[in-house]
Amino acid sequence: MQAFVLCAGRGKRLRPYSDHLPKPLFSILGKPLLAIILDQLVSQGFNRIGLNAWHLKERLLEFVKTYTKRVPAIKIEVFEEPELLGTCGALRNATEFFSEPTLVINGDILTNFPLRVVYEAFIRETPPCLMFLHRYPGLNKVRIENGWIRGFGDDSEEGWAYTGIQVVSPEWIRVLPEDRELVSAYEKLLGRGYGIKALVATGFYWRDIGTPENYLKAQEEILSGKAHVPHAPCKGKISLPA
Repeated sequence: MQAFVLCAGRGKRLRPYSDHLPKPLFSILGKPLLAIILDQLVSQGFNRIGLNAWHLKERLLEFVKTYTKRVPAIKIEVFEEPELLGTCGALRNATEFFSEPTLVINGDILTNFPLRVVYEAFIRETPPCLMFLHRYPGLNKVRIENGWIRGFGDDSEEGWAYTGIQVVSPEWIRVLPEDRELVSAYEKLLGRGYGIKALVATGFYWRDIGTPENYLKAQEEILSGKAHVPHAPCKGKISLPA
C-alpha cells in the first residue's frame, strides 16, 4: 500500500514559527508530527510514501534522510515543487507516483483514526475518489447524499467536514483540472459526472495543528490523557518552536 503526505505549504497561520520550520516538522511533545504520521502509516502496512516539498524543503529533505535510516523498510519519494502548487497541483506534479490507489493525508493532521480503514473502504468500493469526513463545528461544508458527495457549501448542521484524508485512483489524478485547490477542482469533476465516495465516522480524535492555538491544544490533550494518538509521545514539554 502507498500513501502521499502533503508537506509543501508555508503554514501562514503559524507564522512567525513556520518561517524557519515547515509545519509538518512541528513537534508534538518532542516528536515531529511528520514522524508520527509516517510511523502510523508504516505500522498499518503502508511501505511506499510520497511527499511534496517547497517551503523550507531542505529541512524536509534532511528529515527524510534521517527517518529512512531509522526505518529502512520504508521507501519515501520526495517531489519538489518549482513553486507552491496547491493541493491539486501537488498531486498533478507527482502523477508518476499515483500508479495505484493512494491514501493522501495533509501533513498537519493529528488523529487516532486507523488510516488503513480508509484505504480498505476505497478498495471495497473502487470509486474514482473517496473522501473521509466527520463532524467538526465550523467546518461542516461537505454535502453528501446516499453515500456520495454532492457538493460543497457553507458550514451547516447537515454538512460534514473533510478530515484532510482521502484515497485517490490513478484515473482521478489523470482527470484533475488545472485548479490549484481541492474544492474548486472537485466541484468541476462532480459537474463532469465523476463520483466522489464519502466515508463518514465519528467518535475519534482529530485536530488540525495549523494555528498556534490548535498546536498547543493538541499537545495539551495528549499530555492530559484526553487524546490517545498512536506513535505520539504521551509525556513531554508543551511548547512552540523557538
